[in-house]
Amino acid sequence: MAELQRGDLKGFLIKVAAVTLAALVVLYAARSWLRPAATERDAELISWKQAAKHYGEYLTVEGQIVLTHRTEKACFLNFNPDWQHTFSAVIFARCFDAFPPQPEEFYRGKTVRVSGLIKEYKGKPEIVLETPDQIEVIR
Repeated sequence: MAELQRGDLKGFLIKVAAVTLAALVVLYAARSWLRPAATERDAELISWKQAAKHYGEYLTVEGQIVLTHRTEKACFLNFNPDWQHTFSAVIFARCFDAFPPQPEEFYRGKTVRVSGLIKEYKGKPEIVLETPDQIEVIR
Protein backbone atom coordinates (compact mmCIF):
# COMPACT_ATOMS: atom_id res chain seq x y z
CA MET A 1 0.00 0.00 0.00
CA ALA A 2 2.88 2.39 0.76
CA GLU A 3 4.26 1.71 -2.76
CA LEU A 4 0.89 2.55 -4.25
CA GLN A 5 0.90 5.91 -2.46
CA ARG A 6 4.50 6.59 -3.56
CA GLY A 7 3.48 5.76 -7.12
CA ASP A 8 0.50 8.11 -6.87
CA LEU A 9 2.73 10.84 -5.46
CA LYS A 10 5.28 10.31 -8.22
CA GLY A 11 2.56 10.52 -10.89
CA PHE A 12 1.12 13.62 -9.25
CA LEU A 13 4.53 15.33 -9.16
CA ILE A 14 5.13 14.47 -12.82
CA LYS A 15 1.76 16.01 -13.74
CA VAL A 16 2.51 19.14 -11.69
CA ALA A 17 5.91 19.48 -13.39
CA ALA A 18 4.36 19.04 -16.84
CA VAL A 19 1.66 21.65 -16.18
CA THR A 20 4.24 24.07 -14.77
CA LEU A 21 6.49 23.59 -17.78
CA ALA A 22 3.56 24.12 -20.16
CA ALA A 23 2.58 27.33 -18.33
CA LEU A 24 6.15 28.64 -18.57
CA VAL A 25 6.25 27.91 -22.31
CA VAL A 26 2.95 29.77 -22.82
CA LEU A 27 4.16 32.76 -20.79
CA TYR A 28 7.43 32.89 -22.70
CA ALA A 29 5.63 32.70 -26.04
CA ALA A 30 3.13 35.38 -24.97
CA ARG A 31 6.00 37.67 -24.05
CA SER A 32 7.34 37.28 -27.58
CA TRP A 33 3.94 37.78 -29.24
CA LEU A 34 2.66 40.64 -27.12
CA ARG A 35 4.91 43.65 -26.82
CA PRO A 36 4.81 45.34 -23.42
CA ALA A 37 3.92 49.04 -23.48
CA ALA A 38 7.39 50.05 -22.27
CA THR A 39 8.98 48.34 -25.29
CA GLU A 40 6.55 50.10 -27.63
CA ARG A 41 7.40 53.50 -26.18
CA ASP A 42 11.09 52.75 -26.61
CA ALA A 43 10.66 51.73 -30.25
CA GLU A 44 13.41 52.64 -32.73
CA LEU A 45 13.14 56.23 -33.96
CA ILE A 46 13.12 56.97 -37.69
CA SER A 47 12.28 59.94 -39.92
CA TRP A 48 8.92 59.96 -41.70
CA LYS A 49 10.92 59.81 -44.95
CA GLN A 50 12.14 56.30 -44.03
CA ALA A 51 8.74 54.85 -43.11
CA ALA A 52 8.11 53.16 -46.48
CA LYS A 53 11.16 50.95 -45.90
CA HIS A 54 9.71 49.57 -42.65
CA TYR A 55 6.31 48.04 -43.42
CA GLY A 56 5.24 45.57 -40.74
CA GLU A 57 7.57 47.03 -38.11
CA TYR A 58 6.62 48.71 -34.85
CA LEU A 59 8.61 51.98 -34.81
CA THR A 60 8.48 55.60 -33.74
CA VAL A 61 8.32 58.01 -36.65
CA GLU A 62 9.30 61.66 -36.23
CA GLY A 63 8.44 64.66 -38.34
CA GLN A 64 6.42 67.83 -38.64
CA ILE A 65 2.72 67.74 -39.41
CA VAL A 66 2.48 70.05 -42.42
CA LEU A 67 -1.02 69.25 -43.66
CA THR A 68 -4.13 67.82 -42.01
CA HIS A 69 -7.56 66.73 -43.17
CA ARG A 70 -10.56 65.54 -41.18
CA THR A 71 -13.63 63.74 -42.43
CA GLU A 72 -16.50 62.14 -40.52
CA LYS A 73 -14.55 58.87 -40.57
CA ALA A 74 -10.93 59.88 -39.95
CA CYS A 75 -8.37 62.59 -39.25
CA PHE A 76 -5.22 62.49 -41.38
CA LEU A 77 -1.99 63.97 -40.05
CA ASN A 78 0.33 64.38 -43.03
CA PHE A 79 4.08 64.85 -42.87
CA ASN A 80 4.41 66.09 -46.46
CA PRO A 81 2.16 68.12 -48.78
CA ASP A 82 2.33 65.13 -51.16
CA TRP A 83 0.06 63.19 -48.79
CA GLN A 84 -1.03 60.71 -51.45
CA HIS A 85 2.45 59.19 -51.67
CA THR A 86 4.08 59.81 -48.29
CA PHE A 87 3.71 58.85 -44.63
CA SER A 88 0.61 59.80 -42.62
CA ALA A 89 -0.73 59.16 -39.15
CA VAL A 90 -4.45 58.40 -39.03
CA ILE A 91 -6.98 58.75 -36.22
CA PHE A 92 -10.29 57.02 -36.91
CA ALA A 93 -13.58 58.57 -35.71
CA ARG A 94 -14.15 55.86 -33.09
CA CYS A 95 -11.04 57.22 -31.30
CA PHE A 96 -11.68 60.98 -31.70
CA ASP A 97 -12.86 61.39 -28.09
CA ALA A 98 -9.51 60.14 -26.75
CA PHE A 99 -7.54 62.87 -28.56
CA PRO A 100 -7.52 66.65 -28.15
CA PRO A 101 -10.57 68.39 -29.64
CA GLN A 102 -10.02 69.14 -33.33
CA PRO A 103 -6.82 67.10 -33.67
CA GLU A 104 -6.40 68.40 -37.22
CA GLU A 105 -5.78 71.86 -35.74
CA PHE A 106 -4.05 70.78 -32.53
CA TYR A 107 -1.27 68.83 -34.30
CA ARG A 108 -0.88 70.96 -37.47
CA GLY A 109 2.52 72.65 -37.61
CA LYS A 110 3.93 70.66 -34.69
CA THR A 111 6.87 68.28 -34.72
CA VAL A 112 5.68 64.96 -33.35
CA ARG A 113 6.73 61.38 -32.75
CA VAL A 114 4.13 58.75 -33.57
CA SER A 115 4.58 55.14 -32.49
CA GLY A 116 2.86 52.14 -33.96
CA LEU A 117 2.85 49.46 -36.60
CA ILE A 118 3.76 50.88 -39.99
CA LYS A 119 1.19 49.60 -42.49
CA GLU A 120 0.83 50.07 -46.20
CA TYR A 121 -2.44 51.65 -47.29
CA LYS A 122 -3.05 52.50 -50.94
CA GLY A 123 0.66 52.26 -51.68
CA LYS A 124 1.87 54.55 -48.90
CA PRO A 125 2.96 54.08 -45.27
CA GLU A 126 0.78 54.99 -42.31
CA ILE A 127 0.41 54.44 -38.59
CA VAL A 128 -3.08 54.23 -37.13
CA LEU A 129 -3.30 56.10 -33.83
CA GLU A 130 -5.76 54.56 -31.39
CA THR A 131 -4.58 56.22 -28.16
CA PRO A 132 -3.02 59.61 -27.43
CA ASP A 133 0.06 57.97 -25.92
CA GLN A 134 1.01 56.96 -29.47
CA ILE A 135 1.73 60.57 -30.38
CA GLU A 136 4.14 62.88 -28.58
CA VAL A 137 4.48 66.57 -29.41
CA ILE A 138 8.19 67.49 -29.53
CA ARG A 139 7.73 71.18 -30.40
